[in-house]
Amino acid sequence: MSDIVKLEIHKKNRWVYFTRYRWVAHLIYWLWVFIAGTLMAVKVPITPAVIYNHFILENLLIAIFYYVYCLFLIPYYFKRNRNLMFWVLVIISYLLITAFDVWFSREFITFYSSNPLNAVPDFWGRYSYSLGGYLLNFMVFSMMLFFMEKNEEQRTIMELEHEKKEIEQVKLDLLKTNISPDFMMRSLKQLKRLAATQDNSTPDAILTFSDLLRYRLYWGRQQLTPLAEELQALSNFNQFISLNHSKGNLNVEIGVVGEPSEKKIAPLSLINILELFCKTQTDRPVTLQINISVEAHQVNIKMEYHARAPESLVEDLDSYGTNYKQLFGSSVQFQFENCEDERCMISLSLPAI
Repeated sequence: MSDIVKLEIHKKNRWVYFTRYRWVAHLIYWLWVFIAGTLMAVKVPITPAVIYNHFILENLLIAIFYYVYCLFLIPYYFKRNRNLMFWVLVIISYLLITAFDVWFSREFITFYSSNPLNAVPDFWGRYSYSLGGYLLNFMVFSMMLFFMEKNEEQRTIMELEHEKKEIEQVKLDLLKTNISPDFMMRSLKQLKRLAATQDNSTPDAILTFSDLLRYRLYWGRQQLTPLAEELQALSNFNQFISLNHSKGNLNVEIGVVGEPSEKKIAPLSLINILELFCKTQTDRPVTLQINISVEAHQVNIKMEYHARAPESLVEDLDSYGTNYKQLFGSSVQFQFENCEDERCMISLSLPAI
């Protein structure tokens, strides 16, 4: 897998100067070279032969140098942190291709107009002149590549931020819709036990459990849920719990103060925290008191668990607080404490909109 990722990265690095319409910049650059170096410099009428010699052949080797630099040297050496080899190859390419260009121009190019190189009689003089011209054009070309790199860097940062947000959203959606396998198995065993004993409450238990699953699947996909709907689901959850007559059952007492209508909160926030206590195994019935106070911009929940929270429940409560702070930031206040008198006190404040 890592080799595939490396290949994709190297492929992206190699063609980064031509993707996303950056090839247009290369086209503009060579158009500028054509206008400034051929149309404006040549004093004879422009013919195909003039274009072939004064533009194509005259710029052939410098174009080879440019694209060896950006398609081979940068991606395979510079971006792989082989800096010494990169600079050695750049300098060698610069010196050799420039020297070859002096010879190539003299042997193969027909100049239809005066050329500055023709005024220099010896090879080393022409070579020194060409080195300066190569260096100047190379600096212009490198600046163009630099701005392409900065553009790609900004685009990569934006893509990473977007992907990070998408990943976080997937994580948060999973947190909202996640159903504890342990709770699910215990609930199904409860329904099976009720059905096996032909308990009169079996139909109610099945319908209540179905309503809970339906509520979780629908509202778990939403950003917010009406507080009245969440409280009704919490009541249904409590009813389902009360139908479990096995040893160590949880007895939940819910009190609500305030008007929940027209307010919205994080979906499943009350359902998920109650589910944590249903997972906890006890050897005796335990009461959980939940007092909910609805205020103008927040919902305050005070919970008192009449037993000491075991380590597993402490871990679940800690994860719950961390997850919902991820969802809504500092607007979520969550604290819990195991008291000395064998109780666990939980305080939760959720933003209400």
